Amino acid sequence: MKMQERFCTYSVDQLPAGFKYPSRYLDFAKSIGLPKDFSWWFDDASTEGGQLSWKLRGSYGEWVGLEGRNLIPFAQLNDDAAFFDGDDLSGDPKVVVIDLGNKERVYELPSFEAWLHDVLQG
Repeated sequence: MKMQERFCTYSVDQLPAGFKYPSRYLDFAKSIGLPKDFSWWFDDASTEGGQLSWKLRGSYGEWVGLEGRNLIPFAQLNDDAAFFDGDDLSGDPKVVVIDLGNKERVYELPSFEAWLHDVLQG
């Protein structure tokens, strides 16, 4: 599989008012620079897949604890999808990870850095 070199983030017009991406995530958008064995794929807002992820973001209310959550998609690996908490306006939002095939498997991490550490250890 080809290494992802960069990706486009969702535009300010699409994002919830006041939401800010974590700076490290924005750095990755410009030039990913991750280890060669990094297995997650960042959503690219400029692609059909990225737009589909955005369109589907409101359809996960049936997953445990996600009813009414304002999810901003940012990465996928097989059936796992990672989202920023769109209501977290801190500039370092929580990350919600769900299993697209299992509505019971949902977990949350306190930040993008925590998510990145978790997936790099994985």
